[in-house]
Amino acid sequence: MDTTIIITFANQKGGVGKTTLCALFASYLVGKGHSVAVFDTDPQQSIVKKRASDTATYTGAVLPYIVYPFSLTNEQALLSLIGNLRNTRSVDFVLFDSAGSLNDQALLALFANSDYILTPFHYDNLTVPSTAVFVAVMVELRRSLGKAMTTVHYIIPNLEEPGVGTREEIELWKLVNEKFSEHARIAPTVYKRQSLRRFSTISEMDGQMLIVSPAFDHIYNDITGTPNI
Repeated sequence: MDTTIIITFANQKGGVGKTTLCALFASYLVGKGHSVAVFDTDPQQSIVKKRASDTATYTGAVLPYIVYPFSLTNEQALLSLIGNLRNTRSVDFVLFDSAGSLNDQALLALFANSDYILTPFHYDNLTVPSTAVFVAVMVELRRSLGKAMTTVHYIIPNLEEPGVGTREEIELWKLVNEKFSEHARIAPTVYKRQSLRRFSTISEMDGQMLIVSPAFDHIYNDITGTPNI
């Protein structure tokens, strides 16, 4: 890569799969031959804890990517980190896993300085309105910063069950996608499978990759300039 690419997984709604998709995308990128670092900014430190657990389970295993804890309480510290990452180019991709809120002091700065923001969400009565608020925050941030913000925003329908939904619900979901697509790009759906609950930060996850690859391939192709068919 010519420069380090910064990708943030974010949505103010919790429980939509940000952490799982972040860890899976890190493994996906490693599988593509890239060097990757993950910064866990969620106060729950889910990826940091999972890496500690995986390291104990897979003793002596080579770590596919590095995981760092990082607090978003200091905007200047974040900007310094991003500057160092871009200047040193020590890794190809940096992934940030963010908390399910908009309260962290440096969160808007992270959004503004990310190359890509990936927002998982569900089609339900709680998540759609909450995600709509998040999209509106991104729109307002982009409006206030103008050309200084070049972030590409993706919406990822996540953990959807194929064949579920009445005709009216399916039509409503199409309308949701149409509204979101006015301000963000819509990735292919990630369908719900039990194996997605068993993600790892170390071991191979071929079964999980089959589930997420349509969405990940679409996003990766956009990043690398490969046409999506």
